[in-house]
Amino acid sequence: MLGDAQGTFSIGEVARRFGVAVSTLRWWEKQGLLVPSCRESGRRRYDAADVRRIALIQLLQQTALMSLDEIRTVLNDGRSGEWRDTVKARLAACDEQLVRLQAAQAYLSHALRCRRDDPVGGCPRLAEEIDSWLAPQAVSAS
Repeated sequence: MLGDAQGTFSIGEVARRFGVAVSTLRWWEKQGLLVPSCRESGRRRYDAADVRRIALIQLLQQTALMSLDEIRTVLNDGRSGEWRDTVKARLAACDEQLVRLQAAQAYLSHALRCRRDDPVGGCPRLAEEIDSWLAPQAVSAS
């Protein structure tokens, strides 16, 4: 990023730095996630704090898989403490997803190690897992 003598950056510079479209930054502004530090001749300028905020938005989106609504709560709700509830809920969702991903990893790894030519249709372990998934549904369907 180049910036200017005042240490601010144009919307184009910031967009290139973060690999997002200029329209994305405008959308984040419209959604209340971002407020450019100043405007010069009607054009948005972002300072170092704005750039850090954009980095945090991307971090929360990409690593915590937070929605823009959740991110807005985290960024703008420091006083009420509601952001803590949002983070706790996202953490619980991450824990649930981690359990699913670990199970997926175990199934896929087993499928690769399975000596059957058709592990999906012929693997006893996967068949047992499928039967256990179907058992509760069969009871509720009758």
